[in-house]
Amino acid sequence: MSRSLSGLPLQLLAAGIALSAIAFAPPAQGELLLVPLAGQSADSVTVWATRAGVRIVGRGPLPGSLAVEGRTATLIGVALRHATLITAAPPAACGAGR
Repeated sequence: MSRSLSGLPLQLLAAGIALSAIAFAPPAQGELLLVPLAGQSADSVTVWATRAGVRIVGRGPLPGSLAVEGRTATLIGVALRHATLITAAPPAACGAGR
């Protein structure tokens, strides 16, 4: 393999990771996907999420996940305490057209 192509797989991997991070980065406000990482049920996520002031839009595509509408800044602290990832809610993954 030539020296100029030897780093290409790593560059492609880095580009893929960067594009994925951009695609799933949560907006400051709007529809978000809450994905529990410690096996919590959607019911338990609903309790703390509504207390944090978000509106439940529906169940997400992953076990225990919820599509919500709210502000990311409001959820960051409480989501960390409940081991929950906040991502952008892709319409296709969250039941667009419900």
